[in-house]
Amino acid sequence: MVFFIESMSHSGEGVARYGGKVIFISYAIQGEVVEADIKEEKKNYSRGILRKVIDQSDYRIEPKCPYYFECGGCSYQHITYQQQLMIKQKIVEQILKRIGGIKTVTNKVKGVQDPWHYRNKVLWHINEDFNGKKMGFYHYHTKKLIEVKDCPILQPHLNIISSLIRERLSGISIRENSSVMIRQSSKNKEVVIEFINCNPDQEVLNRLAQEANSIYSNHNGKTRLLSGQDLIREETGGYIFHLGPDDFYQINSEQIELLIYTVSQYLDLSECKKIVDAYCGVGIFSINIARKVSQVIGIDSNKKAIDHAKTNALVNKITNCQFMVGLCEKILPALSEPFDCMIMDPPRAGLKKGMIHAISHVLPKEVIYVSCDPGTLARDLKQFTENNYQVVFIQPIDMFPQTSHIENVVLLRK
Repeated sequence: MVFFIESMSHSGEGVARYGGKVIFISYAIQGEVVEADIKEEKKNYSRGILRKVIDQSDYRIEPKCPYYFECGGCSYQHITYQQQLMIKQKIVEQILKRIGGIKTVTNKVKGVQDPWHYRNKVLWHINEDFNGKKMGFYHYHTKKLIEVKDCPILQPHLNIISSLIRERLSGISIRENSSVMIRQSSKNKEVVIEFINCNPDQEVLNRLAQEANSIYSNHNGKTRLLSGQDLIREETGGYIFHLGPDDFYQINSEQIELLIYTVSQYLDLSECKKIVDAYCGVGIFSINIARKVSQVIGIDSNKKAIDHAKTNALVNKITNCQFMVGLCEKILPALSEPFDCMIMDPPRAGLKKGMIHAISHVLPKEVIYVSCDPGTLARDLKQFTENNYQVVFIQPIDMFPQTSHIENVVLLRK
């Protein structure tokens, strides 16, 4: 069947219409005429497989990765980088308007100079079939494992360590849902490896210990240090951060500097002296902004992350940060002293209903909302506007080149 691609979806698929029904077609670009086969029928939409591009977009290019059309990790490699940024901005604007009713003008997306080799972390899946063990990524929309031997969006050294592990899969005992995580710090080049639901034998462990500063095992969420130091060191904004294997840290080390700068610039620090950093993790925002204000309170439900945040404050000689363990929506209303402003960087699922109610109860003058999901961001912003807040600025930052994901920094003012 032949389709005209009207637009792009938030997940990077081309969007066509046929018989009043939306058709999502992977690897098709807005403005193209394509031939595709319907592979999945749903009540309100269908999905198609691209067979042929009849009328090609000027923005179509050859993907850099040989696994691109099989692997589900990237969705924009067939599009020029500048056009990727244009698409992401348009999608953010459309979603915020459609779901949240937000009509505030979105600033131009801030991209990177080099949209390759930026990821400082990778999670490889491992399984076994009649041909033996293999390590790779899942095929798009499936659990079919695609063996990948080199990924062009990973930092180069991560590919080297990945190859060492891949060559030694016979020495790794696996079970269901086995995977291995590798992270490298950008400044100190320290490496942590975490074996999740799998175990390396002593020979594999000894070889990898020559490459990694820390090696962990993780079974059912319980981590155990197998080799090396407890934490690796990262540097952001001139501050040192100690990270455990499961601590959240942005995967694009270059853009995280821009993210912190943007958050700092949006806050009116002449008015915001006491700040709450909700979902603070290891204290990236708290510590970077602490010397510009009188007090920062960091809140997170992850005890290990809060312990590491406290360590990071001590290491950086920051004395005006207080870190608290617990649910943000419960701690906020119980704070004994009022605060002026708030920073939030919640998980992809966004805020719980209780959180927006809690914020509305304490009414900080300004709220910075950092989000990697335009859909949940739009949903939450709508509730903020219904609770006496106005969206002032929206700044998209491309933390994830070659993919459909986009980070957004939003300033809300009471």
